[in-house]
Amino acid sequence: MIKWIKGILLVLFVIVLIVLISLRIITYAPSDQIADLLLEEHVTVTRHAIEVMPKDAVIATLVFYQGGLVDTAAYLALANQLSEHGIHVILPKMPLNLAIINRFAFNDFYEAGSTPYFIAGHSLGGASATYVVSTDPEKVAGIILLAAYPPESVDLSHITQPVLSITASEDKILNQAQFLSTQRLLPSHTEYVVIDGGNHAYFGSYGPQRNDGNATITAEQQLMMTVFLIVQMIEKTLQ
Repeated sequence: MIKWIKGILLVLFVIVLIVLISLRIITYAPSDQIADLLLEEHVTVTRHAIEVMPKDAVIATLVFYQGGLVDTAAYLALANQLSEHGIHVILPKMPLNLAIINRFAFNDFYEAGSTPYFIAGHSLGGASATYVVSTDPEKVAGIILLAAYPPESVDLSHITQPVLSITASEDKILNQAQFLSTQRLLPSHTEYVVIDGGNHAYFGSYGPQRNDGNATITAEQQLMMTVFLIVQMIEKTLQ
């Protein structure tokens, strides 16, 4: 009996180990240039998050959820450029690089009475972020979705906070049918913007993504447009 139990435990251990190794292999690593950003003084890396502080006054805090199986640091270039506009960006480190596992990570970083908090996410990270808004809408000043949409179980159609939805014309990862059908779950004042020539992967800095479309603009151009749209939305909200 004991040998039988030990045998089962060993098999389970091996299965878990194989799954973890497989996830590690297929996870998208940040681009090479990100390594330099990690050494900047205004960037703090802990066990739980990567934080990027503005060098001047902070006007808002943005908690950003990574895309599924994308390393947290792959969004550091985006966070760094946002910080230049006074936005304190927090990139939570998610278990197995899957935000859905810890979709309420926002609450670990939220400080009542401080600057306004916004929440954002890319792809699966964006979908995961909508859970926070559905349960604690008063904590969030606005929502930004990058190539993302809420799951069917999350209805945000009643919220008054601004919502910005950014997609890209050459994105072949985003399920367009689901994206359109779930628009009823977002408020009528949601702003939809399509970046012409962009693709799914260029919302982060991790190189090409399997089955994605071929962008007709550079990653830097898509990053610049994404930053502009997010900053514009946050500044408008704070007016």
